[in-house]
Amino acid sequence: MIFRNKTTKLLVLSFLLLIASGCSVWDNFTTYFNLYFNTATLFEDAELEILSQKRDLFSNDPLIIPGNAKASLVKVVEKSSKLLQFYSTSAYVDEALMMLGKSFYYQNNYQKSNRKFEELLATNIDDDELITEANLWMAKNSFELREITRALELIEQVRAKGIEEGYNLIIKESYVHEIKYRLREKDYTKAISLATEFAEVYNDDLIRAQIYYELGNLYTLIGEKENAITAYEKVFDYSPDFDLEVSTTIKYANALRNAGQTQKALEVFEDIRTKDKFSNSFNEIDFEIGKTLVELGEYNQALEQFRMVDTTYKNTPFSSASNFEMGELYRAKFLNYDSAGYYFSKSAVSNPPKEYVDKAKSNNLLFAKYSKLRNEINKFDKQLYYSQNIEIFIKDSTEYLADSLRILEEFLAQKEMQEIWKDVGTDTMLGKIDSSFIKDSIFVKDSLIKVDSLIQIGEVSTFDTAGISNRLFEFRKQKRIEAENELKNKELQNLKNSGQLKLDSLDFKGNPPKRLSISIDSAKTIISKDNLELGNLFLTDLNVPDSAFFLYQQNLEKYSETSYYPNTLYAIGSYYLTIDEKEKADSLFRIIYENYKDKNIVNAAANKLNLPLIDLNYDPAKEIYASAEDYMLETDYSRSIDKFWSIYKEYPKSPLAPKALYASAFILEDNLFLLDSAASVYDTLIAKYPTTPYVKKVSQKISIYKQEKARIQKAIQDSLNALVQLKSDSTQIALNPDEESEKLTEEVFGSVVADTKIVEESNPVLNNEISDPKKQVGITQKKKYEPLWDPRKHFN
Repeated sequence: MIFRNKTTKLLVLSFLLLIASGCSVWDNFTTYFNLYFNTATLFEDAELEILSQKRDLFSNDPLIIPGNAKASLVKVVEKSSKLLQFYSTSAYVDEALMMLGKSFYYQNNYQKSNRKFEELLATNIDDDELITEANLWMAKNSFELREITRALELIEQVRAKGIEEGYNLIIKESYVHEIKYRLREKDYTKAISLATEFAEVYNDDLIRAQIYYELGNLYTLIGEKENAITAYEKVFDYSPDFDLEVSTTIKYANALRNAGQTQKALEVFEDIRTKDKFSNSFNEIDFEIGKTLVELGEYNQALEQFRMVDTTYKNTPFSSASNFEMGELYRAKFLNYDSAGYYFSKSAVSNPPKEYVDKAKSNNLLFAKYSKLRNEINKFDKQLYYSQNIEIFIKDSTEYLADSLRILEEFLAQKEMQEIWKDVGTDTMLGKIDSSFIKDSIFVKDSLIKVDSLIQIGEVSTFDTAGISNRLFEFRKQKRIEAENELKNKELQNLKNSGQLKLDSLDFKGNPPKRLSISIDSAKTIISKDNLELGNLFLTDLNVPDSAFFLYQQNLEKYSETSYYPNTLYAIGSYYLTIDEKEKADSLFRIIYENYKDKNIVNAAANKLNLPLIDLNYDPAKEIYASAEDYMLETDYSRSIDKFWSIYKEYPKSPLAPKALYASAFILEDNLFLLDSAASVYDTLIAKYPTTPYVKKVSQKISIYKQEKARIQKAIQDSLNALVQLKSDSTQIALNPDEESEKLTEEVFGSVVADTKIVEESNPVLNNEISDPKKQVGITQKKKYEPLWDPRKHFN
């Protein structure tokens, strides 16, 4: 409703009534001029500003209320409320309620808006169009309040009344709002049906052109390509405005391409590219030409087209979309994943069109992961190779150093030339010329001295000018080489002092040979993990199963000892499923199911085979431990110890391993009384599982045991030292009579040697390990030493 148009018609009538009537007419007249006209003006200007925003006919994007319109709506609410409060008997109450209801709707206050329209209907107005419009706005409020049933009932009634009475604006609004609702609910079939009906009953050619444009978009959305082409063609049968004609032409060409009429689509694009009226859309047209060339299989030409769009229309959505399409070409057609990752990255960080945003982000992440995995594999693979082939590492390092030094020399020579020529033609150059002249003068002086000395010693004759010349040449050449080397050394020192060069790690060439800084097993584990992840990426994301299979096979052949072996078996099984070789896949899944029941991957294999899931807490050591306990209860200690010991050797990561060690040591100590062997096992327990509760029980005993061992070792060493001393006193011992010989021996060796001898054996405790826990280490008795033999007593 245009309130000012209505009030203008009333203006003439107001003057006539003012002459013919009394005070009541004057009240209405003053109310109109003082309040109503200003309010209506504010509202209509605000609504015009809101509705003049450029948007598609069936767009569900929220209305953006400009700042001026917001302020105006606030004033409209204030003035309309004042009109209702102070002039409730005036002729403008209905219009005031209508403006209030609409203002609240635009302010997103749908409950208040509904109440105002209900108040309007309660005034028993006899204006059918006003009643129908009020019901339309109540239906719009119900859609926003999600009162869908009521909204649909109202909108249908409003539409029927509008068609019956010919209320064009109400007809349009009723169709548009229900179609928008159907689109929000993705009920495209009903939306298309309503839009088709809308185009048939509505008489405005511009609106009809917009309807068929939207129908073309809807048919494109649901993949009905031929219907889309037909709908776009119908747009030109009516009266599209300039912008709609341009947009429809581009959409029509796209529909042709999507329907397989690629050559015709290219012809349309190339035709409109030559027309000036499409100049504002050349960026989009050029981009669509690139996509059409891709469909025609002209990949190199398409790549150049996208590159042209990127450079010509920088920082536009189509530049970003062109980068994405170049990434797709490198990924799918040229199989150059490094280049693909580069262009996807460019697309993601720029300003892609709405339909490209999610694709650009996901592909950027995908290829960033690819790049990281590939670089890590290459790095560790190369370092592993050098670590396993030291001779090649030394050879490559030597060559690398030589290349770096050559590059350094070139750098210094270039720098020297820059220094020489940078001041040519300036005053500072004169100083350099003087300096060079002085140097040359010094060379001449030194040369003359050299000639005199050569003549004096008879090396050259004063008449041999050629010989003197050659000697001078060689002499000056040597002097200049020495000067140049001195300059280079100074330059090197300056670079070193400034931090630009570290002579202990020349890296002018880049990527020097390196060996592993971690263990070989760790490097193999990293490579195996990365190979598996990269293979999965090829199989599932990049859809290149052959590359995936190559990486999986490499894992099985070169890194079978890593923990990623069963996961790789599963991955190969998945590969076989993608190429319809289920029998091979199932055989691999069964290997995993039967041999890797302690790995998480086992249940994935179980699902593939439809077999029962495995308890991942399963510990194969449990059965062995139970068997060992049975042998212990049967007093078969030898077998029991063997079983306990095998748990530690075969399943060292099992929670039962420390318990098994403790049990075997307990049997050795309490049942077999093999105390030294028990101590050895206890010591292994402490070394391998220091945080377990069993260590607390034995740590004090083992500490005492080690102290005693240390004491015995010290006694042995003291005895050996005494033997050395005895050798030096052998003459003294030989001179003593027989009866004194034994006494002297005891003085030297002491009571320990006289009573015992330590049996020296290899001590397994020193290595925190035992080879046989039942082997006993002990002390044996030894006889006293006999008196030393004195040869003088036998031969005198």
